[in-house]
Order: sequence, then structure tokens, then C-alpha cells
Amino acid sequence: MDNEQHSARAGAASPRVPPSPAIQAEYWGEPEEVRARLTAEAPRDVLDYWLRLRGSRRFPSRADFDPMEMRRHLANIFMLDVLPEGVFRYRVVGTLISDFFGVGNPAGMTPQDVFGANAEVALSPLRICTAERLPYLHTASASWIHRDRNYVYYEALLLPLGDSDEEVNKVLCCAEFVTEEEAARM
Repeated sequence: MDNEQHSARAGAASPRVPPSPAIQAEYWGEPEEVRARLTAEAPRDVLDYWLRLRGSRRFPSRADFDPMEMRRHLANIFMLDVLPEGVFRYRVVGTLISDFFGVGNPAGMTPQDVFGANAEVALSPLRICTAERLPYLHTASASWIHRDRNYVYYEALLLPLGDSDEEVNKVLCCAEFVTEEEAARM
């Protein structure tokens, strides 16, 4: 679904412009709809686990999430605390994600601390996920963060977590990266 189609579905008056040209495609909606758009294995597996955990709720809580159930993908997973006044803080960050960020382990840092002027690429998806209380998915160029990395693009999935269906207090994220070598084989 392109931005115009999504905006119409979401009831927006005009198409949403992604916060950066780095975001190639973005979508948010019901979990089953988002799952149909996933191409990467790690985000798909994490979404399937999230769906099992939520049961009849809108989304599961952090207490429901057992990292050992997703140990195969822990390097691709990160979690943020949702704090008052729209502040997000990295709580746990997998090793592949830390490597991609290029700042060591960013636990305790905000997206502004990690990305500086490019923080909106991380903040906009977090805001959508928490405000809509729905899964959010985007594919983006990896060039916006570290030009010395050999990643071409990545697929990132953001999932709300909360103690009630009304308030998101954590965001569970999973990203999978495609390197130049992998892209050349596709």
C-alpha cells in the first residue's frame, strides 16, 4: 500500500510524507495485514510470537514477552520505553542493531542521542506505533545512518506493548538488514 492508499484508509486528509527520503515504504495497520507485507524472516517470526502472546487483547504486555522464546532473533531485536511527553528511550538493544547504530550499546539513550539530525527517521515510526496502537512496518535505505556500512536496506517492524489495551508503554522492534552482497544475489 502506498502512502496515499494508507492515508485514505487511516482517514487522513492528504498523503503522509515519510519523515525522510530514506524510508522507501511504510505501512501500519491490523497485525494480519502487516504480516502479509513482511518479507524478512526475523520480523515475521517476532510478529507471529507477538500475535500468540496478545490472545484476545489489542497487544501483549512486556511481562508476556520471554526473550528466550525469540533467542534466535535476539541480535535483531530492540525495545524502547515510552515515556511522558513523547520521549522514547532504548531499553534493550540486540548486537546487530547496536552495530548498525554505530554508537556502542545505546541502552538508556534516546533516538536523538543516537541519530542526531536524522532522529526523525526513528521517531516518526515510534510515534505512529504508539499513537495508533498498531504494528508499524517500514523498509528503508540504510545509507542514512552509516555510509561506511555495507547494508543496502532494512525492514523494521515495531510492535506496541502495554499493560492495558489503552496505553503503549514499550515498543518491541525487530529489524533485518540486507547487505550489498545479499542484494547482488537477489
